[in-house]
Amino acid sequence: MRSLTLLALVACSQEEIGITRDESADYNLGELTEAVDKFVAAGKTPAAFGVLAKRTMELREGMDRSVAEEAELKLIVLALAPIAQVKDMPLAAQVDALALTVWPTLLSPEVEADAILFKRDPDSAILMPGTGESAVEYLRRLCGTPLAGDCKQVVPEYQGAVISALATRRATERARNAVSACMMCAAEAGWHEAVRQWEDLDRQVTSWISEVERKADPANWPTAGAAGIADPGLPEAQISDTGQVVVDGQRHSAPGRIDALREVRGEGTTLALHLRPDLSLAQVKGVLSDARKAGAKKIAVIARAPHYPWDRKVYWLAENAGQRAVSLRPTDSLQLLLHTVDHVATPGAVARVN
Repeated sequence: MRSLTLLALVACSQEEIGITRDESADYNLGELTEAVDKFVAAGKTPAAFGVLAKRTMELREGMDRSVAEEAELKLIVLALAPIAQVKDMPLAAQVDALALTVWPTLLSPEVEADAILFKRDPDSAILMPGTGESAVEYLRRLCGTPLAGDCKQVVPEYQGAVISALATRRATERARNAVSACMMCAAEAGWHEAVRQWEDLDRQVTSWISEVERKADPANWPTAGAAGIADPGLPEAQISDTGQVVVDGQRHSAPGRIDALREVRGEGTTLALHLRPDLSLAQVKGVLSDARKAGAKKIAVIARAPHYPWDRKVYWLAENAGQRAVSLRPTDSLQLLLHTVDHVATPGAVARVN
């Protein structure tokens, strides 16, 4: 019999926490420990975690129950470090860093040993990134099929935030279960500190996820039809229900709307507007007037394809030029205008707002 001391590092801490096991058979324990050591030596980065997770899954077939439980414990605790490294980055950067490396492991079922009467869930493989799959492609596939109940009604720009929240909630549950099942962990404060860190992250998610899901609903955009064209990636401003211009979370009321739109436009002369589909044509006309005063010569409204993945489309709008939609009144909605233009105009036509 020999004693093996296994070391794990809680994210953002150098405190070592150990579990001592007496084993006559290894069951891939040594190789698991080596993989963890390589992760730590590589700086506990998201990419290094991806390597650790892949190696752990390769070793799983030879694990017994106790080594599998230890692998589960280590993966969930060590995932805190790469998440901490990128938590202050913009969402797009977090997606690039975590979507293909850390989130797949957190979203998957817990690590369990294969046995004659129990085999891993074959459906869990679809939670793993495919060969050559980009981060954006991976998220769209997850929300389209295996996680459709959680994020299919979320436009692509917000999928990273929703998947991050799902991964955090799942990891918090797994951390509690893994530490609770570990008899040796009771004497080591570091394991319980890891659970506390996951619970803190979960509380943060709870504070913002409902608002993100509300903003990410495709119903917040007009539905695109035949006259819509692919979004060319224009400078964009959102117009709120109350007519405020919203830029990077800042709201600008009537006195500052033109200056805000001018700032969004920058050096160009083209501007895209995120307008709600139920906005009246009278309100749309007022916004267009402000956009013109802000120096925009071409103005587009952003719409969404009618089916997942809700691709962005645009329609060109003008006050006194373009395709006239007869029989529409100032009280009719923007969506009705676009629907009418779809039936009488070709893709890219300018919709006239009278």
